[in-house]
Amino acid sequence: MEVHHPHHNNHSKNWKEYFLEFFMLFLAVSLGFLAENIREHYVEKERAKELIVQLKSDIRSNLFLIDSIVQRDKNLVFELDSAMVYLGMNNIIDLDSLYSNLPPNIFRFIGKNDTYNQMKSSGSLRYIKDSVLLNKILNYANACTSAETRSTVAEGEYIASEFTNTMNAWMPKTEAIRRFLKDRSGIGSVVSKESVSLSLITPKSVEFVSQLSRMNDKRIVKDIDAEKLKDAILPVLTRRISLLVNTTRFLGRAKESGEDLLNYIEKNVE
Repeated sequence: MEVHHPHHNNHSKNWKEYFLEFFMLFLAVSLGFLAENIREHYVEKERAKELIVQLKSDIRSNLFLIDSIVQRDKNLVFELDSAMVYLGMNNIIDLDSLYSNLPPNIFRFIGKNDTYNQMKSSGSLRYIKDSVLLNKILNYANACTSAETRSTVAEGEYIASEFTNTMNAWMPKTEAIRRFLKDRSGIGSVVSKESVSLSLITPKSVEFVSQLSRMNDKRIVKDIDAEKLKDAILPVLTRRISLLVNTTRFLGRAKESGEDLLNYIEKNVE
């Protein structure tokens, strides 16, 4: 009986077949990398769009706030100018009239920069591929930071220290009473019997407050005392006006850079 054994063909691959297999493997890996890069680029582009939309909202909020603060600061400068003219032209000073027309408040600029801070801390600024846009964003952020520092630090610290100390030293009792009554009326709903010692609440104290509200005595200074008053108050008024004017300039630069950034985004960013 004849037995047939299977015939094994030991065919060896030539270099072309090896090259083709290598090429196919290389192509598959390369296409995988390419697809991943395309996906990441798409994700970054979409994320950049989202951030730009949020940034535009922050910029508009800051521009509105800047306009509001600049207008109020201009009014403050006008009031301070009027006080300086009054002091300079009179040797008999009515302190009650002077203090009742002086602005005690300060309008601080605290910018809304949440989106930029998030982009900076998370490294999302790398999503911005437009170098011109990136530079405008950085310039705007720096301008806002400078304006905020000028408003909250330079101006705020001066008013909280030298300005307030000097003005309080000459404040007439009627003005102190007026401010006390104003503050007292504003905290009526906050202060309760549980938070105030009952020993402080007596019929006499109620009558005292009633008497304070009826006080209209005027405090007049003249001659040597008027000169001392001018020597003390005029320099701090001048300094405050200077700070207000410079803060307004910083706010103006922030507004200018913000408007420039918005215009560029509207024209060049889809």
